[in-house]
Amino acid sequence: MTEELYRIGAVSKLTGVTVECLRAWERRYGMKPAEKAGKTRFYSETQVHRLTQIKRLIDQGHPISQLVKLTDADLTNRLGQYSSALTPSNRRLKVALAGTALLLAEEQFSDSNRLEILDRWPSADAFASASLQPTPPQRLPKLDVVVLEMSSLDIYLIDKYIESIEARVVVVYHFCTNNDLQIATERGLEVLPWPSTWQQIEEACLRAGREFRTTSSTQRRFSDEQLFHLATRTRIEGCTCPRDLVQLITQISAYAIHAERCGTVDSAANHVEIGLEANAARASLENALGVLIEDEVLVQNAN
Repeated sequence: MTEELYRIGAVSKLTGVTVECLRAWERRYGMKPAEKAGKTRFYSETQVHRLTQIKRLIDQGHPISQLVKLTDADLTNRLGQYSSALTPSNRRLKVALAGTALLLAEEQFSDSNRLEILDRWPSADAFASASLQPTPPQRLPKLDVVVLEMSSLDIYLIDKYIESIEARVVVVYHFCTNNDLQIATERGLEVLPWPSTWQQIEEACLRAGREFRTTSSTQRRFSDEQLFHLATRTRIEGCTCPRDLVQLITQISAYAIHAERCGTVDSAANHVEIGLEANAARASLENALGVLIEDEVLVQNAN
């Protein structure tokens, strides 16, 4: 029996992969349509199913360069492993919503037992302003995930939001450029187009809450203020290691941020991995600095 064929525009709507992205994948990875008639591309049902699986895994942070090498069975297996990991735990995720459309969506579908909405803000800017205040008028609750509504997907702004809060971020956008969307996808960011269903928002929060990226090695042990204090106040006779270590830590931290923003759309995933490795190196140096601090304290106590 001959499979039904779909034009590239229909495939885009069915899978969530943009037309531009489908054409780019054809050029870069050889993901050719089943048939071509002139400039019109036609995809089979099997290809649509495969593309849907790939899109779901990309949304979970897997780079396209790895997924294209997998068989259909491998893709199904990965999705099965991921779905089992999404089983709700006893503790609901603590979530904040920032955006009018999100608040209205919650109002309609507020019977969820998977998320605990602890805070609500009319916009992403309002939430960011509150979280950046040195002495907030009200203490912000400890959150697992913050869902931000953005008029236009802006990678620079997303990075700013991420820096200002100690929680994973889900972004719901109204408009975007292909470049920003591709970078966000390659970096494993949780982004959803509006309109999205409340179920889709919940699932994105659950994915973000899992922290599938290796964050334990990238969390900072010392703040910038603490590093400055250690570099200028720590005194070990005949030893400049505290200052030297602080300079190295600061330089590597700056490079890790640069690495994730560097490169083209095609190399974004590789640069994210470089950033993670740089952060792991920084964490090792911070541990070394911690050993020096402990030694100094022991010497001072002995005297």
